[in-house]
Amino acid sequence: MKKVFISRPLKSDSIFREELEKAGFEVYGESLLEFELVPFKEIPEVDWIFFYSQKGVQFFFNHIRDNFIFFSPEIRFAGFGKKTAQVIESYGLECDFVGTGKAASTTPKFIEVAKGQSVLFPRAKNSQRSVQQLIDNELITTDLVIYKNFPKRNFDISKMDYLVFTSPLNAKVFFQKYKYEKGQKVFSIGETTAKALNELGIDEVHFPKKPSEKNLVKLLLQNQY
Repeated sequence: MKKVFISRPLKSDSIFREELEKAGFEVYGESLLEFELVPFKEIPEVDWIFFYSQKGVQFFFNHIRDNFIFFSPEIRFAGFGKKTAQVIESYGLECDFVGTGKAASTTPKFIEVAKGQSVLFPRAKNSQRSVQQLIDNELITTDLVIYKNFPKRNFDISKMDYLVFTSPLNAKVFFQKYKYEKGQKVFSIGETTAKALNELGIDEVHFPKKPSEKNLVKLLLQNQY
């Protein structure tokens, strides 16, 4: 039975798990990162709050709820991709802008709807700030570090036939401990992580046009051996 590793925990009803197990694969999912809140006391007055990740949304709103921090009801919310937008909406809020999950295509579209306005970017301490780097002076931006992620110290992953990485840092942590073995097929959730894998010496990396578990499954099945 072929074994697949993905660098995120998977629920029992995960599409990635369900479809691959149905196809005869053994699937193992585990994040190689630990996460920790970076407390904040207030939210700057802005027009928009733009979230890069699902984790960022959760840390932000849970901290607000637990510490009675308020924000203007006129603030609009933006998500880097569909999954992030869904988590925003799970808190009973409307997501006014949904990106593609890729900075190159998301940034110009967001500038178009928010041009000249102020935007808060709650993010991880070591975020790549991919959208912010492309904005230039089109928007007034403010950074807010709300959580940090760091490598998990103890993990043990047996030899896998397929490796799927969901972030550059997950990829880096994996290959600091394990060497790429000939015959392994490597996949990434998107272009940024694929680039990070290339820099780690992995020349052939497959990634879907749109970042999602469903598209990852389709791509993996197309490239199985």
